[in-house]
Amino acid sequence: MRLLIKGEPAMIGQVYETFRGERVKLLRIVEPHKPSSTGRVYVEEPNGSKGEFFPGVIDGVWEGRTDQ
Repeated sequence: MRLLIKGEPAMIGQVYETFRGERVKLLRIVEPHKPSSTGRVYVEEPNGSKGEFFPGVIDGVWEGRTDQ
């Protein structure tokens, strides 16, 4: 399973845009741990603050997911 963002494989260190138009750097990807989970992405904002979000915040979708 891998995370796609706008149809391309997500890359750690790459800068992506949130649905709010904010640019964030991808730090870490955590796969879903059960069928009801969406997984998480950890990002860094330009001001240096870090956050944890659902992958959909940066248009992320899982490819190859078999547990649903």
